[in-house]
Formats: sequence, structure tokens, C-alpha cells
Amino acid sequence: MKKLLIASTALVGVAFMATSAHAALKMDLGGYFDGYGVYANNHPTATNTYAKYEFTRDSEVHVNGQTTLDNGLTVGAHYQMYVADNAAAGVNVNGGALTAGNMLAMSSNQFPQNAVNGTVVDEAYIYGQGGWGRVNFGEEDGAAYLLQVAAPSADSNVDGMRVYVQDLTTAAWNAALAGVVLDYQQADFRQTDRLTYLTPKFNGFQAGLSYAPRPGTSFIGSSVGAPLQTDTAGVLLTRTFKNPWELAARWDGQFQGTAISLGAGYSYAYDENTTAAGLVGSAALKTYNFGANVAMQGFSLGGAYKHSNNGISSNGANSYDTSIYDVGAGYDNGPYHAGISYFHEKFDNGLTGAASNTTVHRYALGGGYTFGPGMTFRGAVDWGQYRAATNTKFEQVTLGTDIQF
Repeated sequence: MKKLLIASTALVGVAFMATSAHAALKMDLGGYFDGYGVYANNHPTATNTYAKYEFTRDSEVHVNGQTTLDNGLTVGAHYQMYVADNAAAGVNVNGGALTAGNMLAMSSNQFPQNAVNGTVVDEAYIYGQGGWGRVNFGEEDGAAYLLQVAAPSADSNVDGMRVYVQDLTTAAWNAALAGVVLDYQQADFRQTDRLTYLTPKFNGFQAGLSYAPRPGTSFIGSSVGAPLQTDTAGVLLTRTFKNPWELAARWDGQFQGTAISLGAGYSYAYDENTTAAGLVGSAALKTYNFGANVAMQGFSLGGAYKHSNNGISSNGANSYDTSIYDVGAGYDNGPYHAGISYFHEKFDNGLTGAASNTTVHRYALGGGYTFGPGMTFRGAVDWGQYRAATNTKFEQVTLGTDIQF
């Protein structure tokens, strides 16, 4: 693996040195704007009430520069920036030991730390690609996410693999779940400078490998805390994990008129410190996923599964894993889309402080209409239950538009 990484790094370096003096990169500007009106009912207690109506917005600007050399090598640089998002910002985690009790409370899916109503870089990386495959270098998702197979959804922004619109207040169910997003993306350490190699597709098959010497100041997946903690003096920052790497594979093909997608991914990060059981970093982080999807004549059906030990070892009385599965079905006919999905997530008892494992069940039903190139009008209803010693129901209704430019 080291030889592959060294060779890939050298290849990227040579490519960019070759283009730095005279290459005329063509710059493209793009991005998206998601705007929704949301009704969310968490059924909180009489002493713990939350607003039920909200306008939610998520927007990014993307800048991409790319050129293709005479030898066929394509070289580019890509940036993604959040623009004045009005959702809760990521948590500043510079300080404090990470425990199972506070790790979920420091969770964030789509926002980097300290992003408060401003413009913040989400991704920044360079790439080179040709007949030999593609190499990404910089802050970009790893191979496990890039090749992950998603299940059909009612609205991918609401119940997809990476959720951007969720106004449910999960802290109303359990304080340890504050900020947890109900999705199944495998995106450990999102804001990390890493090196990723993706093979070219051979008969529909593609594989990928990612590596980083150190995880960045980001979060683990969509429901776990951050990789930083202080030393005993509370001054110097030390890292809980090191050498995170990912391996993934995917196949897309057809059989007798049926389109089929199959994929799986695995990620691993070594624990760097001697940490007591029950704390983040007491075990190497291990996460894996697999998914499948079939589509025929406008109908689609698929499912996905994800499991992580969250980098925490059991202390005997408690365990700290999470497991998720999602199944969905969809129908697309011209500009119209309809879909339904079921999402199930299990939190081991150590994560929530409960006497036994707890689960979240969510059902979603909805659809959309494409009224122009890159422009869709969407609506969805989702409902479910948080099941623990005391069960809590919830409902959410979303209506909005997604514009890609």
C-alpha cells in the first residue's frame, strides 16, 4: 500500500509541476441552493418545548478549474464553500476529553467547526485523471463515501444517504443525541486532507483507496464526536486517532434490462493514545458499509447497511456501536419522482446512557417534479419513533426546492 501511495503522490506532483507555468485551466462556477419550509414535531415534554415551524436553507458555491494536456492527462482543482447557512453550526471541539456521554452531543453532519452564518470552505482538493484512473489530493471525501451505494429515497435531501434538511430536534429524545443526523453516509473524518486513488471502470467495476497521516479537525461519520482531546494539563492538543485509511469497491451493470449497483466500503483509523474503555479512542475506529440497488422501467428498489464501533471499546457493562440500515423504493417517469423509505438506527447503551440499546425508526414518503434543468420542486412527510425506556414519536413535513447551477 505504501508503494501505491508514494507512486500516486509522485504522479500528482509531476502532473501539477508540468502545468503550473503555462496551463490555462478553464474555470467553471457552480453550486446549489436548497430552500425548504419545515414542520417538525418532536413530541417534547411539557417543560421541554421546541418551535414546530422553520425555514431551512442550505447553499454552496463550487469553483472548479480544469484542463486536459496534449498527453491526455486531465488536471484540475476544486473548491466547495458553504454560503451563509442558517442551520446550527458545528461544535468547537478544541478542549475537553471525549467521553461516550458527550461524543454524540458534538456531532455534526454537514457543517465544519465554527461555521456561524459565514462563508466557509467545505472541500478543497486537486486531482489528476486519465486512462489509469483518478487521484484526489486534499480535503475531499474518501473512497468509502465516493463509491457508496445509496438506497432510493422520497427526497434525497431529507431521507437520503447524506441528509441536508432535518429540523427534528434529536435532543428532545435523548440529550446524548443532540445534533445526530438520521443518515447513513460513510464519511469518517470528513474535513481531512487525504490522498485517494480511484481505478478506472472495468466492465462496470471500480475500486478506491484513501489514506491520511492524520485525521483533520472533523467528525466521525454523522453521529459520533470529534478526534481531538486535551492532555491532562488541559493545554496541549493530542489526537485520538492516526493513519485513517479507506478501501471501497463498486459495480454498476445491467442484466436483461435491469440496472444493478452493488458496493461496499471499509474504513479504519488506529487509536493513538492509551485511553480507558468507554472513551473515544479506546479502540481503533472500524466502520463498514454495503449496499445494493436495482432499477427497471422507472422502478427502483434498494437498501444499505452501515456499522461502526465508533472507536470505543466496551467497558463490560456498556457497548458503544451504532448500526444502521435503510431500504427504499422509487418510481421515476419523465420529470416526476415518487419514493418511500424506511430507516433504522441502533445505538448501543453506552452511547445514550440508557439501561439497554435504543433505536430510531423513521418512515418517509414523498416525491418531486423537475420544472427546469437542474431545478426540482420537492415534498416529503416522514414520521417515526425513538424507542427506549420511554418511547417518543416524531413527525416532519418538508416542502421546498432544490436548484443546482
